[in-house]
Amino acid sequence: MEKPTDAVAIFSARVFTGLSNQPWAEAVGIQAGRIVAVGSNAAVSAALPGARAIALPGRLITPGLVDAHCHFISYGHSLLTVDLRGLPDLEACRRKIQRAAAGLDRGQWLLGRGWNHHQWSTPREPDKHDLDDIVPDHPVMMVRVCGHSVWVNSCALQIAAISADSPDPPGGRIDRNSAGEPTGLLREARDLIQAHIPAPSAQQNQQAALAAQADALRSGLTAVHSCETLAEWRTLAALEAQGRLKIRVYHLLPPSDLEAVGQMGLKPGDGSPRLWMGHQKLFADGSLGAGTALLQAPYSDDAANRGLAFLTTEELEHHLTNGYARGFSAAVHAIGDQAGANALDAIARARKHYPGPWRDRIEHLQLYRPQDLDRYRAMQITASVQPFFVATDWPVADRRWGPLRRKYAYGWKTLLDHGIRVQFGSDAPVEPIAPLLGVRAAMLRQDPAGRPEGGWRPDQCLTLFESLAGYFQTAAWTTGREGVLGAIAPGYWADVTIFQTDLCRLPPAEWPATAVEMTIVGGEIVSANGKLAHDP
Repeated sequence: MEKPTDAVAIFSARVFTGLSNQPWAEAVGIQAGRIVAVGSNAAVSAALPGARAIALPGRLITPGLVDAHCHFISYGHSLLTVDLRGLPDLEACRRKIQRAAAGLDRGQWLLGRGWNHHQWSTPREPDKHDLDDIVPDHPVMMVRVCGHSVWVNSCALQIAAISADSPDPPGGRIDRNSAGEPTGLLREARDLIQAHIPAPSAQQNQQAALAAQADALRSGLTAVHSCETLAEWRTLAALEAQGRLKIRVYHLLPPSDLEAVGQMGLKPGDGSPRLWMGHQKLFADGSLGAGTALLQAPYSDDAANRGLAFLTTEELEHHLTNGYARGFSAAVHAIGDQAGANALDAIARARKHYPGPWRDRIEHLQLYRPQDLDRYRAMQITASVQPFFVATDWPVADRRWGPLRRKYAYGWKTLLDHGIRVQFGSDAPVEPIAPLLGVRAAMLRQDPAGRPEGGWRPDQCLTLFESLAGYFQTAAWTTGREGVLGAIAPGYWADVTIFQTDLCRLPPAEWPATAVEMTIVGGEIVSANGKLAHDP
């Protein structure tokens, strides 16, 4: 594997630079961790006459791909716990949970994630009785695929002292049966259970981070934006000090950590080229699948429900103002149209006290009010969206939001045409961290089986290069690194993703199976043909 100090010249490929004035080249020269030459084979050869030459005909080279919204160490933990993703029904989930419980010591917590009742053959939500008979001696928490609901058994409810007398937490709900007893489903109330689960050790967190890193590097990612806490930052900083953090991580923090960050002498932008921090992460609502995304009008399939405001507009404004005072731009989770409007209102009010400039982002933006588009553009709010959501969500969005609102759902083409910055991510562990799944979804707007025929809202389909650019262009700007990341150009950090086959020559159905030939971070080949250059 190359060292970042070595001079390397990559020849005879199709190079997508990401620059409008020179979008294509056939060769790239790298030295001392930076790109030093881009252009023809002859031009790069002349610029680096002594470089090691690598000929890659038929490959597609892009700026290093970035997952602009994930939960990195949580994703790593999900790789090490019970995975319920993609199972066809409740019974399949029960069988997998029961097998996992067989090897546990009595009383040990059993954790997992990924169930999605909307994809089950009988789409009813589970309850505690579906766990009590198969795992009576262990507390169990299974997180819904979206992360906004948890399914627990009676043992877990007892440990957390959740009973008929327990009040709903602010911004959350404990589901109850007709007698008022908790059913075992908690919406936007995971903390009630999480508080009683032993925290992972430092070693377990490092193992999770390394597992996530291995998966990300193999998939062609050179950087991620991770929405986690100061504890996860410390884990990543420890790995960096050991020389084991190979991917770049931009860290977003909850408001509860901002004071501690200040006491550590850190401020937005601080860290290193490998790990740095910036935005604070806030929540305006929940999720579509859990029925907690905050809507302007009731759900089409539930006339009594408009979702939940995790934070009110006033609470959002308070946190935004506190963050601005400390120099932090904001990333606000807002899935429903009313949540997005509330976030815009709160940002506008907070900016009266702290005008900026800020690089605020709305995370997910799955449904918007058309009258808000001009506000997103005028306020320079980035839409931080997850393309693969459309592949899994479109039947649910049709049913829960209805035909009138679907015109304003997952509208990435409209956002781009309106001059709104857009960046792409996965929300892993909600969805797989593989960026090519998102590229395909952005272009075809179909699930992996090719449904619906012609794509869901095909007027919103993006081109291949719009879809690829969503994984690097704006992500550099929101982190304040647009001068060194987000393009293949002289002087930029040498973060490069190389696909084994030119995607332009493949039908979209074959893209997710396309291998990543190399992932290069800072001039170092950190993954080649699926093999890592460092310990996992």
